[in-house]
Amino acid sequence: MTKPATFSRTIFFITSLIVILTLSLTGARQASAADIGLSINPPLLKVVVRPGKTITNVYKVENLSSTNKILIARLIPFTTADDQGNPNIDPRATAPWLGYFSLANSFIKLNEPFEIKSGQSEQLILSINIPITAPLRDLYATLLVTSYGNSVASSLQGTTLSASIGSNLLISISSSATPSTILKITDFIPEEGKYLKIGDYYILDNITPIFFTAKARNEGDFTAETKGIFKIERNEKEPINMQSVLPQYVLSKSQRKLANMEDDKFYFTPRVGLLGKYSAKIDVRSESSNASTQIDIIFFPGKILLGLAAVLIFLNIIIKFSFSSKTDTSPY
Repeated sequence: MTKPATFSRTIFFITSLIVILTLSLTGARQASAADIGLSINPPLLKVVVRPGKTITNVYKVENLSSTNKILIARLIPFTTADDQGNPNIDPRATAPWLGYFSLANSFIKLNEPFEIKSGQSEQLILSINIPITAPLRDLYATLLVTSYGNSVASSLQGTTLSASIGSNLLISISSSATPSTILKITDFIPEEGKYLKIGDYYILDNITPIFFTAKARNEGDFTAETKGIFKIERNEKEPINMQSVLPQYVLSKSQRKLANMEDDKFYFTPRVGLLGKYSAKIDVRSESSNASTQIDIIFFPGKILLGLAAVLIFLNIIIKFSFSSKTDTSPY
């Protein structure tokens, strides 16, 4: 009974494989890649505008694809989404202050289609007109340019593919060229699992590389910037390690992770002779605000002591084993 059952399963498997291969070969279509290359410059605009004033900014939108593109330019308000600075852009969002913005082009208007031929570019002249009665605050929006079409190419199966590119606008409406900001440094700690905390002190091993993380929280009404220094020092004397803080914008009522100039966590590699109490500090300074914080750290030779203890235990075992062997081989 076992051999016929095994033979039947083998026949079924071979038949199924033949059917699958046949369907794959006869029903396959050549895949077509969508050509959707677009670029916009500048990708970010940060500007302070006084109430009652009008400014303009020119954007270059380039069609990098091999086909002509019909595009639509829109302005969409956004809010912050995470501590990496990524905005939450909802194309359905709206705001009454969007009326402050318009395109000064003669033939390109917001929310209306326009064409850019393959390999060519167009300039979008964005006009920002702030009423004299506008409240003093920040406005955050994205100039979003999206490919548009009402037909599907015969070589593409399924839904129409589109591409979007955007440039973020950080507009501060202020009577001062440097609006005041309230920036604070929070959550400043060494790498999780690499320290022992006793009271206000962080105990770190003196030969183990360590990362430090921190966040900047903007409690003010205007965008702040993170320019500063991360350093480790002893008794406020010459620092033993210094790293520049990556300049980043922190939007009003939001927070963002701080990073070094490589856009990574702050990194420090201690040396064997590093022992005792030190301070890790972050100082962020701008034209309108200063923020700083520090934590007390103690470098302790934990791994070195553990290694010495292991060597001593190993030597003790060897000595005992050798003594035991001599005793066992003694003729008396």
